[in-house]
Amino acid sequence: MGDGNEPQAVPARAERPAKDNRGRLLLIWGVVGFVLLAILAGSMVYTEQSSFCPTCHEMRPYYTAWQGGGHATHAGCVDCHVDSGVIAHLAHKPIALKEVWDHFFKDNRFPNYTVEVPNSRCVGCHPKVAMKSGSTFSHSLHANKARCQECHATTGHIVTLASLQAEGVLKAAATTPPVPADLKPSSITGHIVVVCQKCHDQTNMKCSQCHQAPHEARGECSNCHVPGTKFGFFHGASGTDCSQCHNPPANHFAGNCSSCHTPGVPFKDTVFTHPRRIGEHNYRSFPCVKCHPNGTATSSCTCHGGKAPSGD
Repeated sequence: MGDGNEPQAVPARAERPAKDNRGRLLLIWGVVGFVLLAILAGSMVYTEQSSFCPTCHEMRPYYTAWQGGGHATHAGCVDCHVDSGVIAHLAHKPIALKEVWDHFFKDNRFPNYTVEVPNSRCVGCHPKVAMKSGSTFSHSLHANKARCQECHATTGHIVTLASLQAEGVLKAAATTPPVPADLKPSSITGHIVVVCQKCHDQTNMKCSQCHQAPHEARGECSNCHVPGTKFGFFHGASGTDCSQCHNPPANHFAGNCSSCHTPGVPFKDTVFTHPRRIGEHNYRSFPCVKCHPNGTATSSCTCHGGKAPSGD
């Protein structure tokens, strides 16, 4: 046995406080990291809501126009202005921060006409686009000549210069977007405004290049129609041979339609009434050629020396 002065062994549990401290620190940093990640994710979701955009007053005209458009219930702002995918949305954040910087430190007025919407964002919601739209318009023909945005620039929102002016963010001397040098846009007087006029020289186009007649071929549309809010119809000048447009029914009289018909009555509603004759000169008593040997435009009685009958 010893004399009681031997060194005593240190218990192993004396090392536990240091390990416990490291564990608590890891837990604290883990909680802090989780909170920061939650805040980052929450802010990302919040700032990508369309309702966040009008936080900056210069965006209010765009947001108001979007609310009144057809996309409000189908697509938000980021659907058209940011590529899909988490990576693309994260990559867009520096751009958004620059917009915040411009809001506070620059004269951020519009329009700038610099926003580009690639076709990929459009087809994400519209994967199947009819190659043939309307009468003769072809998407496939225009696919390599223009982007979706160029023909559908106002699909998401129609922002007028007046609305930008009212918000106080209209750029001085603002004008509509410039037209590419190789295009000669023009419009026909009275024609409704259509997007085609932005690129095409409408005054030198034929109606049939855009419109398909619901009837058999009768020449160029402008022979009978005038442009307007509706595709109005008018008969040509008096003396025009209606047979160029109308096919008479079977066993119909020969001659110019205008001899018996007037443009005031729809052709399908016309009823022919022969001048009233009674007795032996009733028109039903003889074949038509007896009185109209040279056609229905004239009459001459072959029984009376070529003179028209009088009385009965």
